[in-house]
Amino acid sequence: MTCISGVLATVLPRELSLVFMVLPYLVSMIAVLYLFLKQHRRAPTVEERKRFTLSLNLLFWLFNLSGFFLGLLWTSFSEPEIWQYTIKMLFQPATLMIIGLFFIVIALPLIAVTFWFYGKQAERMALKMFGHRY
Repeated sequence: MTCISGVLATVLPRELSLVFMVLPYLVSMIAVLYLFLKQHRRAPTVEERKRFTLSLNLLFWLFNLSGFFLGLLWTSFSEPEIWQYTIKMLFQPATLMIIGLFFIVIALPLIAVTFWFYGKQAERMALKMFGHRY
């Protein structure tokens, strides 16, 4: 799913590409909760919510970083100097500031949505599926 979303993100306009960047995260978040509910027959505890939130966000950023480096690798076949240019630009203060803002703008909402989804929404789903919350 991530590969398909990544390919579509490169073809579509920027606004839609952001949706396709986050779509695999949302699908995996829902799938993991569904599997957890089926297996444990209860909503996650606060500690489990924190662990799921941290794990899913870590995977999200690792997939995006791997996509970034695979894109660089792919580009380096035709332009070998792209690595030197990227390293030089990556450690510029302005670039680091943009990366930090990008991280905050995407990570904080994902953390909030995931923590909420594995809390109140999970309780509602467990109540509907099994007739109890815990």
